[in-house]
Amino acid sequence: MLAFRGRPERRAAVDAKRACAVCLAGALVVLAEWLPAHAAEKIVTPIGNITAEYKGKFVTVQGVIESERRFKSGMRYGISDDTGKITLVLFDRELKQAPGPDRLIEGARVNVTGKVDFFNKAAQIVPVRGTDVVIVQPAPPVASLAIGAISADNVGQMVAVQGVVIEASNFSAGFKLRLGDETGQIAVTLFENVFDALAKPEQINVGATLSVTGEVNTFGGNLEITPSSASRIRVVAAPPPRDVRHYLFCNISGNDHNAIVRVIGEVANIRPFDRGIEVLLKDETGAQYLRLYQVVAKRVNLNVGDEIEAIGRVRASRTRGIAIEVALPTDVQAKQ
Repeated sequence: MLAFRGRPERRAAVDAKRACAVCLAGALVVLAEWLPAHAAEKIVTPIGNITAEYKGKFVTVQGVIESERRFKSGMRYGISDDTGKITLVLFDRELKQAPGPDRLIEGARVNVTGKVDFFNKAAQIVPVRGTDVVIVQPAPPVASLAIGAISADNVGQMVAVQGVVIEASNFSAGFKLRLGDETGQIAVTLFENVFDALAKPEQINVGATLSVTGEVNTFGGNLEITPSSASRIRVVAAPPPRDVRHYLFCNISGNDHNAIVRVIGEVANIRPFDRGIEVLLKDETGAQYLRLYQVVAKRVNLNVGDEIEAIGRVRASRTRGIAIEVALPTDVQAKQ
């Protein structure tokens, strides 16, 4: 009887060992797939060698960051070596573990381990962890210049400036700031992806002191600086409260063309036009249109019945009448 009872126990033990062996084998397969991304293989692959056959495989590449671009869920960096180019994709979760955004900038040499993917036939490398991105050589320092010292000779060069925001405006693809110091003024162009990546966009406004690093270029014959990412913009001093006169709607006329005004009213109607929306505001004295171009309108949530406060520039036209044009999304605020 004792021997008979022992057989099922031995069978159970054998079955348990077999099950463990199967689990171990499965774990080894998974480990083999992950190891290249973490430690086992750090052989640098020339970027130009990465073809469609590499899709789904883990590789290590090394190159210089040539571009930075924000997207909805993270950052894309263009990386190149002597053989080709590849896009490093860092989602926000991995971005928090990676070297700071002030170090992942153009000119920095990085070593990256990640999984190869393709987007529109272009190769991408996607790290599993932010720590799989290592800075081998920091970006070279950028020359700090007084704004007045920047000339056509600097076009195409990276420069760093510091100044006070004198004026803000918008265009179809982003926003422009007029930055000034004691030596002069220059335009700073913020494309939409850069503006949307700002940690505190409300601080990028008239009166703020900013440090900006970007490439010098020209537009319409005028010099401007274009930062490639939000990390290239540092708020040295937040803007003070805007000292802008409050106008009742009955007091606004064509004589106020180009004046900066503050208005408070209730949204009575919203109508689209070819480049954005016009918002009809009413106060106790009358009504006035607030004009929001598309780049502003899509970043402001307005509904009929909302009470808002806005700062904008009066525009008077014989064909379109009078409207108040808003420069920045943060210039429209809901009243509490």
